[in-house]
Amino acid sequence: MRPMTREEVRGAIVNLDPSENKVRLPAWFDDVRWARIDYLGWRDMRSPQRAYLVTEAQDQALGVLLRQAPNDAAHQSRATMCDLCRSARRFNEVSLFTARRPSRDKRERLNTVGLLLCTDLDCAVKLHSRPVRQPFDPPIDEIIESRRVGMRARTISFIRAVSDPQRTNRRRKVK
Repeated sequence: MRPMTREEVRGAIVNLDPSENKVRLPAWFDDVRWARIDYLGWRDMRSPQRAYLVTEAQDQALGVLLRQAPNDAAHQSRATMCDLCRSARRFNEVSLFTARRPSRDKRERLNTVGLLLCTDLDCAVKLHSRPVRQPFDPPIDEIIESRRVGMRARTISFIRAVSDPQRTNRRRKVK
């Protein structure tokens, strides 16, 4: 991912409510190693249920504001898979995050898109972990690169699903 400026990251968030126009960047923003990440993800320290996800596609910054749903304690013994990095983790390490679709019509603002995401937003760490390799598997560098390409495509697809104005309405037609 190419380096981004603070203004570029703030301007990339497509689903900000006019009353929530302040995007607080993380304190470690200036230390980001842009070449090692496929998306920039962080939590708002003043509002822990809020998180941000920013990436780039075709030299354009894309981002969304996410809200974390509470984890259900009834699923304590289950493993859950992150939708972006596709790693299986314990139930409390993966959370449901939702992103409200932007709309001028207040009734449409209830329209949201969700995904299961690593609670600590550290998918890049899992992608770079060494896989268990079998004799006929490709080299480790190719495996890691294919993981990164897949996660990047899924991240861009999710953000575009949130921001796409030409989305289809799935309402029933009354006859």
